[in-house]
Amino acid sequence: MPMSQASPSNPYVVGQLWACQGRHQDEQPTLLINRIDQHPLGGGNIYHVTLDGLKVRHPGVPGGLMTELPHAPVTDQTLQRSQLRLLGQQAPDPAYLKGYGQWREAFDAGNAGSFGVSVATILEIIERQLNGTPLDQP
Repeated sequence: MPMSQASPSNPYVVGQLWACQGRHQDEQPTLLINRIDQHPLGGGNIYHVTLDGLKVRHPGVPGGLMTELPHAPVTDQTLQRSQLRLLGQQAPDPAYLKGYGQWREAFDAGNAGSFGVSVATILEIIERQLNGTPLDQP
């Protein structure tokens, strides 16, 4: 079956744009599925998504806020935990390819994985890493 065809066992397809729950009311992220790879262990999928509509504090960007994450590798669990609402279909965002290439190289070497937590939790993890805040601090 082509990657762009939904099946009863997998409702997610390349090109779907989803609204998802952010960390607070001002953050209204969207998630675009750019590519779906079969996970070699466990038979699951890894979705290569672009997250947009973010408000992630980042001291290294103008204005101090990162509004887009071009590539994030996520699993079915992320999609199930993120309160998704389908907005429509669009072409994949080619900006994900650079991050995907870096991830793929690291993944093939056994040095990268994928997220299985909600989009809101992913954004919190990334913001804490960018700002040097340990994950175990409130």
